[in-house]
Amino acid sequence: MGVRAVVTMTNNLTRAGDEITADLVQGVNLALERLLTLAVDKSPWDQGTLAGTGAVEPATDPDEGGAVTFDTPYAARLHEHPEYNFSTDSNPNAQGKYLENAAVENKKELGDIIRKQAQR
Repeated sequence: MGVRAVVTMTNNLTRAGDEITADLVQGVNLALERLLTLAVDKSPWDQGTLAGTGAVEPATDPDEGGAVTFDTPYAARLHEHPEYNFSTDSNPNAQGKYLENAAVENKKELGDIIRKQAQR
């Protein structure tokens, strides 16, 4: 069982042109890549297996979004138990809720990435 964060964007553009839609999709994908980097920085490392499974499932449509995933049998357990005493020997930032916290703590930055790309 893995951990998954889905990023979506709702817009009120009834007839967005192909170029605007492509820019939105690119913005969502850039934000997902940044979120992956931020989440890996907060993930428990021990041997690096968990961090190494972090991946982006790219968006193809801005309304459906894409996802950041970590795919190990223990990814969800570590994510959902912030009370665990995570070793900080390999990663001083190790914590539970590594994906959720990365998204919440950096939502402005992630939104700015999407907005900047959409305003091109």
